[in-house]
Amino acid sequence: MTKNNEEMIGEIRERLNLVNQSLIDPEKYKSADEQEVKEVYDYVTSKASFTPSEASAIADALGQIRK
Repeated sequence: MTKNNEEMIGEIRERLNLVNQSLIDPEKYKSADEQEVKEVYDYVTSKASFTPSEASAIADALGQIRK
């Protein structure tokens, strides 16, 4: 089953365990490049935990992808 951008972003947001989850709004990724979102999703789901700097870098990458 293929997930859409919003589902993948929602799961990324949960896995990152951000204090302010509203910073990553799945609605804003509807028209984002699906392959870029999938790459971040695959990375996030492959790891059990993240350092604060990793979580920040992932959030920054998502900010660049957002359309």
